[in-house]
Amino acid sequence: MASILHDKPARVRQGKPAQRPGSATKRPTRSTGTTRLSIKGQVVIPEAVCQRIGLKRGDQFLVLADKDTICLRLLHPPSSREWSQLRELANLLTTSIEQPTASA
Repeated sequence: MASILHDKPARVRQGKPAQRPGSATKRPTRSTGTTRLSIKGQVVIPEAVCQRIGLKRGDQFLVLADKDTICLRLLHPPSSREWSQLRELANLLTTSIEQPTASA
């Protein structure tokens, strides 16, 4: 079983967030753990990490890789308002493509 390490959350004083000496801003508490690449090429994210950031089965990620570092970025689906704006934009683009401009 993987050993999971947790930073202790910083105590917050009323009115001001707690800061580490020499840091301008408070960094979020992090969870770490170890995992392995399966025969199928799958990686299991440790349970503590999933709980900390609220991951759910089926969440999608952008995968960034550089040398020996892999970064997963959680993708958020567009809101209903964003979908509406995208549909309107698609309609405008489709209309402008279908209607050629009059030349003088």
